[in-house]
Amino acid sequence: MLSKIALSAAAIALSALPISAAPTRLTKQSLQVYTKCANSSQVALTFDDGPYNNFEQNIADHLLDSKSNATFFLNGNNFGCIYDHVDEIRALHANGSIVASHSWSHHHMTTLSVDQMHDELALIEKAFIRILGLRPRLFRPPYGEYNDDLVGVLQQRGYTGLIMWNRDTKDGSGATPDYCKGVYDQVAGGDIVLEHSVYNSTVNEVVPYGVNVLKQKGLDLVALDLCLGLGIEEVYEEVGKPRNGTWHC
Repeated sequence: MLSKIALSAAAIALSALPISAAPTRLTKQSLQVYTKCANSSQVALTFDDGPYNNFEQNIADHLLDSKSNATFFLNGNNFGCIYDHVDEIRALHANGSIVASHSWSHHHMTTLSVDQMHDELALIEKAFIRILGLRPRLFRPPYGEYNDDLVGVLQQRGYTGLIMWNRDTKDGSGATPDYCKGVYDQVAGGDIVLEHSVYNSTVNEVVPYGVNVLKQKGLDLVALDLCLGLGIEEVYEEVGKPRNGTWHC
């Protein structure tokens, strides 16, 4: 997805926030790159680029009806401003979905300096802290692009997982709903599926079809903590209580 905000604007916004670009309270962590689930009876559905139009809640509601969960990789200001979706994000978290970082503005991270990488991550972390009282420890790089500099920055900031995928519906590349459904027909146990929660056809046509297909295959649809065998402390760092306030991107 193309970012809807210039990185320079994000950097300016960061300067007004009481958070250092490179936190000093965290020690360097071991960062794992994940492409598949650990359990061959499970599938992880993952959705990028939100929040947008309450589509994430629509997906979560459909999954909950089938006793399933998903993971949502959120931007701060891409298709929509994260601060316009506070109640939705809190509901997603409360109902068992995992919410994780997809950077602030969906910039190509490998084109940034190390300081700019810290800026992108600090802004989205600040939003998570305000909304949930949690700092995310799972990250998916926009466009799936990462390099050694980004890995080092993620380790310094205490991230435990860089989450990739092994199955892509290509909805983000303009694939038709029929193509996306065909990808679901091929999904097998252990897969991490990439989709985007910003398209009406994905939310209201492809996901219901896919959930039905995977359930017929006898697969469990789980969030990434179960898929990867992670403890909750490896998914989030608790840093306080959610805050009440009005914030802007």
